Amino acid sequence: MLRPVGQAAIVLADIYSEQLIGTNLARLVTPEPKVLETDDRFADVPMRVTYWSPAWGDQHPAILVVPGAAPRGNDEPLLRSFGVTLARAGYLVMIPEFPFLKAGRFETSATKQIDAAFARARDLPATRDRNVGAFGVSVGGGMLLVAAGREPAIGRAAFITILGAYFDIDTYLASVVGREQLSDGRLEPWGPSAEALQRLPPAAVDLVPPGDRDAVRRALASTSYQEALDRLRALGPGARAAFDAVSPEIVWQEIRPPIYWIHDPLDTFEPLAEAEAARAAPRDGHMVFVAPHLVTHAAPAGEAAKSGGPLFLIGELWRLLTFTVEVLQQAG
Repeated sequence: MLRPVGQAAIVLADIYSEQLIGTNLARLVTPEPKVLETDDRFADVPMRVTYWSPAWGDQHPAILVVPGAAPRGNDEPLLRSFGVTLARAGYLVMIPEFPFLKAGRFETSATKQIDAAFARARDLPATRDRNVGAFGVSVGGGMLLVAAGREPAIGRAAFITILGAYFDIDTYLASVVGREQLSDGRLEPWGPSAEALQRLPPAAVDLVPPGDRDAVRRALASTSYQEALDRLRALGPGARAAFDAVSPEIVWQEIRPPIYWIHDPLDTFEPLAEAEAARAAPRDGHMVFVAPHLVTHAAPAGEAAKSGGPLFLIGELWRLLTFTVEVLQQAG
């Protein structure tokens, strides 16, 4: 029990201590991780891969990270910082620079790329006889969940952790174009970010066969959540097959690894309702959900949260600590 508590404390200290007290406590007690950049192919798709590993030992449990749709790919500062954070806590971290995510696209073959990358992480000499899990962020988290329900290697992950993803591609798109989310059976106003408004509808149109794109455009031109949802669900079989191929809701009951889901309650990229729908959906596997106020979509929000006062910060950090301890117990 003491080891995951210590590891979780290092993770949170590396993420939040500099924002909260001006000093990165994790750097004071852990050596700088090693970093390695390589080129590889997964499901016959060439991509850059970045590895971070602890500065001690030869074998470690591993975490495959499937990032969000970041145009800078593995050069995104937050992504690189996260790799360092997990390596400080004792994990080998593998982040492939998936081209579809860097370009901000959906891709029906993405699950095979994720699965092949996970199989590589599991077969590394440094991870032999160690647990290997996966961490998905934003749109990448949604695609990670689809892969876990469909593909053989990632389906046997030790755990899946999700940060701010979507659950049902139809309700996600309807929320973006309708500026609403369905929470507790009621439609509530939701304000999507400018980036979500700009990037998500074109990505949805490009996903479907050319003959179905006008119908998708009409659906995404809807002025309300319900109108958009009805039109999306009435699309023809070609478009429906494409959307179902990127929707975790379709394979939810097939996902066997335990799922740990973090979601910013004020997220403007994926609405909180997506996480709530996942938590409420029937599934035999274990799921833990937390909605902390110390996260802004996929970024730490410690500086902004200071205004809540010391007791608020302590309570939020405790929630994240207990959540992280349980994840790291699964991680090994």
